[in-house]
Amino acid sequence: MDGKQRKGMMIHGHTSLKQAISVFFLYILLGSGWTYAQQETLKTVISPEQQQRLDLMKSKSINASLTIFPVWVVGKPWDRVSEIIGLLLERKGLKDIELDKTVFGTNQKSNLQDLADSLGKFVKGHSVKTDFVLYSEMNGDKEKHLINELRTVIVDKTGAVVWTDIQTSQDEAFKKVDDPDPMGFSILLVDRLSPQLGLNEETEKNAKPGKMESIMNERSGIPSPDELSPIPERQKLLKESCKKSTLMIFPVRMGEDVSKTRADNLVKLIKEAGLCNTILAKDSILLKSSRENPNEMKVLWDLARDFRDYIKKNPKEADYVLYADYTFNPQNWQQGYVHFVICDRNGEWVIVDMQNSLHPDFQGIKPKSGEGCDKLLVNRLKNYFKWSVAEAIRDVIQSSGVDAAASKFKEICNNKDYHLSEEEMNALGYDFLRANKLKEAIEVFKLNVEAFPKSYNTYDSLGEAYAAAGEKNLAIKNYEKSLELNPDSKSGIEALKKLK
Repeated sequence: MDGKQRKGMMIHGHTSLKQAISVFFLYILLGSGWTYAQQETLKTVISPEQQQRLDLMKSKSINASLTIFPVWVVGKPWDRVSEIIGLLLERKGLKDIELDKTVFGTNQKSNLQDLADSLGKFVKGHSVKTDFVLYSEMNGDKEKHLINELRTVIVDKTGAVVWTDIQTSQDEAFKKVDDPDPMGFSILLVDRLSPQLGLNEETEKNAKPGKMESIMNERSGIPSPDELSPIPERQKLLKESCKKSTLMIFPVRMGEDVSKTRADNLVKLIKEAGLCNTILAKDSILLKSSRENPNEMKVLWDLARDFRDYIKKNPKEADYVLYADYTFNPQNWQQGYVHFVICDRNGEWVIVDMQNSLHPDFQGIKPKSGEGCDKLLVNRLKNYFKWSVAEAIRDVIQSSGVDAAASKFKEICNNKDYHLSEEEMNALGYDFLRANKLKEAIEVFKLNVEAFPKSYNTYDSLGEAYAAAGEKNLAIKNYEKSLELNPDSKSGIEALKKLK
């Protein structure tokens, strides 16, 4: 992931929306069985009557009501994808969204106008309560795991066509999708639709969680705010007391069995890292929470609940207890995950952590074995057991100014009680960049480049900050370095095109 996308992923025990559902989307694409390779590049010229309907929809803006039919993904209807589109629109400010599970669409190929006419006829015979109805298709090639076309149609409640859109691999917006999966194309769809609905940065800023957010939280198994809110304070207590605390490691769940070998290695690695006192659990438990749910976030939180319940019923003589769950493919590091849960002696959650191929720490290690998963887990623990260099730099800049950052950075990077994370530093830089504090953002990104000179993303981010500050030559220099390290970086390629 480039630039803005590589930010802090874990927030008090749960991940960002994109990571929570991207693994689910992979299941969608791999499990579908239909190919649609036709590319329709001609864009429809709309009539004055349709333009009036489009203007009306835009004038309603956040008060427009919209029904979303299940989205067809490579020949198969998936209402989970329509849920994501609904959530993205809700986060843009749209208030009234309904999800209709009635399946519209067939495997028959048709041009965009015929598709729009068919949807209109379908809606006429199908009672809807909203002003407008949305239907979309993500067509592609199952064998290549490829989506090569996005088609979207909106009609009003009478079936009259309001808006049609088609994007293919020939279109620039389509080419710019960083993650060419259903999530990436859902974002593209919403980006193209939002102006037609009168949604913008202002409506997004004022948007409030609604029905779609509730559906996603329920689908992902994310606990209530009351359960999540105490976690940061527990993590702070862990950080303050870890050197005097004992962490008990349970044998690691791996498929339908547990591995004491992995637990022994974790005990060894954690001791070597000097994080805390570590012991091996005497009992071995295979938690029965399912790994089969296509929503990885649900898998994580089901595991967390099972482990919490077990510890509450079976208290241990340790300050903290850890249970991990690994899956990996020795031939492909991208197919796997590392989940782990830490509870205190009362069975309360302290850390609930998910890592997969979408996370920078996972990408850095590329685990294809149990040993690789162990290394990743211990690396993640450093984020929780040690003080954050990024947060210390934030405090220094806010209290003493940006000029004090470099000396403080050098000082604490040599302090074994601090942990330096490329991801956290990058997130800090973007916090300043979004606040239009360009001098501060540039300094943080420069420190990150200094610390991680082999990371293309650090140069990409610094290039973006220089570009925002009007330092064109320095921006070009850093984007070129980023592309030298990663020639496939789409953000770097596009940024250089604009700068040059």
